[in-house]
Amino acid sequence: MFVLALMQLGCGGAEAEAGADDSGVAALSASTIEPMTAAFAQPDERPLVAWPACVPSGQGTDYAVGPGQALTALDQVPWERLAPGDTVRIHHSATPYHGKFLLAAHGTAAKPVRICGVRGPNGERPVIDGQDATTRSALVAAFAGNGSEIFQSRAIVMVKSLASDAWTDRPSHVQIDGLKITRAHPSYRFRDAAGVAQTYADFGACLWIDRGDHITIADNELSDCVMGVFSRSSDDGSGAVTENLRLVGNVIRGNGLAGSESEHNTYTQGLGVVIEHNVYGPLRAGARGNAIKDRSAGLVVRYNRIEEGAHAIDLVEAEDFPLLALSRADYRTTLVYGNQIRKNGDTGSVIHYGGDHYGSTLGALWGEPIFRKGVLQFFHNTVIVTGSGAAVFQLSTTEERAEVWNNAIVFASTVAEKSLRAGQSVQPPWVTGGIVHLGRNWLSVGWQDIDQWHTLTGQLLTAAAQTVGLRSPLVAGGWVPLPGSALVDAATAAPAGLAAVPVLWQLDAVGRTQARVSKGAAPDLGAVEQ
Repeated sequence: MFVLALMQLGCGGAEAEAGADDSGVAALSASTIEPMTAAFAQPDERPLVAWPACVPSGQGTDYAVGPGQALTALDQVPWERLAPGDTVRIHHSATPYHGKFLLAAHGTAAKPVRICGVRGPNGERPVIDGQDATTRSALVAAFAGNGSEIFQSRAIVMVKSLASDAWTDRPSHVQIDGLKITRAHPSYRFRDAAGVAQTYADFGACLWIDRGDHITIADNELSDCVMGVFSRSSDDGSGAVTENLRLVGNVIRGNGLAGSESEHNTYTQGLGVVIEHNVYGPLRAGARGNAIKDRSAGLVVRYNRIEEGAHAIDLVEAEDFPLLALSRADYRTTLVYGNQIRKNGDTGSVIHYGGDHYGSTLGALWGEPIFRKGVLQFFHNTVIVTGSGAAVFQLSTTEERAEVWNNAIVFASTVAEKSLRAGQSVQPPWVTGGIVHLGRNWLSVGWQDIDQWHTLTGQLLTAAAQTVGLRSPLVAGGWVPLPGSALVDAATAAPAGLAAVPVLWQLDAVGRTQARVSKGAAPDLGAVEQ
């Protein structure tokens, strides 16, 4: 059993902050005392990251869809026979496209298959609306067999093999970018490939990836669906795995089911998943899911802006493909860095790492035996916590560990219990609590290990003194360090083994990506350089 090492202000390991936000109180306006609690500035239609224009690749067939184009509707595209190098260019239209489709294409690294949006005169993404959407009749054969009806009701865009493909086949090198995909929810209806009116499933997504390799979802807006993106993997062979999935530069908000905690803005399961440069807005009103939920091996979450969710980031066990996940070393390491996170602590912990099914037994392939049992590397993030109570890290068992360094963790003054750790229910012989190992970080005055009503096994360890401050070290209404604050030039060198993971980017006021350039003797703490 691990020994609790309580380390909080007044118990050693902390140093008072010097600088503009710890002195000169009379000169500070009230707006600088609190971290940003007003509504986020929302991104407009401009891309969050630099992205190539939607033009023909010159290596395959160009399918142009839209007003005045060769094809006027989505169901005229031969989705079932797209080939390497093909481009489907969906032009902006004054009225949304009411269509849904399946992608089963086998592109290559040299000749990917691209489905992209040609923006309107004011930069508007073309809109694909799932309400009253129709499905190409030729896709009856593509969806044939067991599960046809449920697959069709899962999503507006479905990435999966054709019914006629071999079991080992999976879509590959497919890119979907520059679109607004919306309204795949039980409140909405569509017509399937046979022309039959159906209702969207309770567990579905704007974009569902049943299996695939090198799938890129970029520069889209995904909203008003059960989930923005869902990816699936299972232990049924290499053809049943989602691998090398990249979510980049998307705006993802307003998803989930009211009253339910099982649906999320994104929910990923796979190998080598990268979630980067996205803006996550709040879920649908009343939804209790997470912003990011993941069950992957080799996950990287970086340079995102994340608002709310029951957990901002929920990293749990590979429930549907434990044999494959457990065989890989990268299941035990997860990288989370360069993110801007704001969350109400009253609805759940900010970061959950380990697993979410409990009550198992030794040797079983579910629950505690297949938890992540590895290391969460959490660095150069800025976390703002609001509400009345908070826990930043919830590690499932003492076999999970978080290495926490170069972050800015700012609690609003309303937060009475400024806790770093929380536990969860697990079955003996497992013990909850985890190990949180602190390098240098900025923390609000009054931070503590756990709240006053609980005890917790595990450890809170410190490798460096924590810098503390009474007031937010961030500029009013933003994420940038205040001039002269203790965030500036205060970062320490990366631990051994992570020097090859540089923090290269940061987000501006509306979530667009810009290069991060160190301006002083050392980088600043947190996700943004002054």
